[in-house]
Amino acid sequence: MTNTGDFRRYSYAGDTSYLINSFDVSRSSAAPAYTPEPKRDLKVRENGKRKSRNQLLQEQRLNFRKIVIISTAALLTIAMLFAVLHTYAQKNELNHEISSLESQLAVAQSENTRINSELNSLVSMSMIDKYAVEKLGMTKMQTGQIRYIDVSQYKEKHKTALQFVEEQAAK
Repeated sequence: MTNTGDFRRYSYAGDTSYLINSFDVSRSSAAPAYTPEPKRDLKVRENGKRKSRNQLLQEQRLNFRKIVIISTAALLTIAMLFAVLHTYAQKNELNHEISSLESQLAVAQSENTRINSELNSLVSMSMIDKYAVEKLGMTKMQTGQIRYIDVSQYKEKHKTALQFVEEQAAK
């Protein structure tokens, strides 16, 4: 025969709500007691040994050297920082100057393009004809004004002149 407790134990074995009993109750879940370490009392003890005057002077010199080294390092660091800042300032000024010069160059190039296009429009053949007729009072050439030159006669005269010069040079 089974009693009720056994029936529950077997029937609800997989249910988590009944697994609480399986934990060890004897263990405490409280945090362990904290015991602070006692603070150490600082005590001033007198140095029974006295340093000689030479030892004190030697320590002063050593400490002075350390101060000089640290001060020099600090000054060098500050000087390097200012040098870097000065370099950045110069770089910024030069970049600003370059950008202003580039903008001036762009303006000059656009002005050059405008002037060249204006010049090209003034030099066109129609403008030259118009200037010649209106300002200079010229007229267009008529067919009767054309003269033809016979080049063969010119060439013959030129050959005879060259021969004459050669003969004179040979004499």
